[in-house]
Amino acid sequence: MTITDRQKQVLTEWIKGHNVRSVCPTCGSEAGWQLHDSIISGLDLDLEKKKAEPSKAGFFALACKNCRYVVFFAAAPILGDAT
Repeated sequence: MTITDRQKQVLTEWIKGHNVRSVCPTCGSEAGWQLHDSIISGLDLDLEKKKAEPSKAGFFALACKNCRYVVFFAAAPILGDAT
C-alpha cells in the first residue's frame, strides 16, 4: 500500500513527538532517513500447518541515506485512525 501524504505527515509528527534520533545508530551519519514509499507487510507463518498468510501488521521502513541501515516502526499504532 502506497503511503499517502497524510500518513507521511502523521509519521513525521509522531517521530518528532517521540524524540526519535536522526543520527544513524550504525554509521553515525546525520544525512537523514529515506522513507520507503509503501507500508511493508510480511507473512504470518503457521509452521505446524505449513501455511503462510498475509500479516495484518504493517511497518514503515526508513533507510539511512548514508549506509542504508533500515529501521522499522509499527504503522498501526502510529497511524491510529489516519489510514
